[in-house]
Amino acid sequence: MAIWRCTSQRTVRDGPIGRAMPGRVPTEWTQLLGMSYYDAVQIICRERPDVYIEEHQPGDIIPPGPPYDDKRVRVYIDSIFLVAPPAPVVG
Repeated sequence: MAIWRCTSQRTVRDGPIGRAMPGRVPTEWTQLLGMSYYDAVQIICRERPDVYIEEHQPGDIIPPGPPYDDKRVRVYIDSIFLVAPPAPVVG
């Protein structure tokens, strides 16, 4: 399992990460299913700079921890580094 922290120090192709989008704060990213993992992480961090991302393979046994963490996003990736179900979600 890898963990990525979203911070305002990192940048992406289309601008700095660290400013959340105006309006509703996203808590799920169903539109990222099938997208490259790298691009998905960039989008999540751009929209939610306050979270960290846990990378998992489908079928991973999730270690015990807090039942809900409003700063954690779990992203499942397949063998070719595409986002796999379930969709990324805060919690």
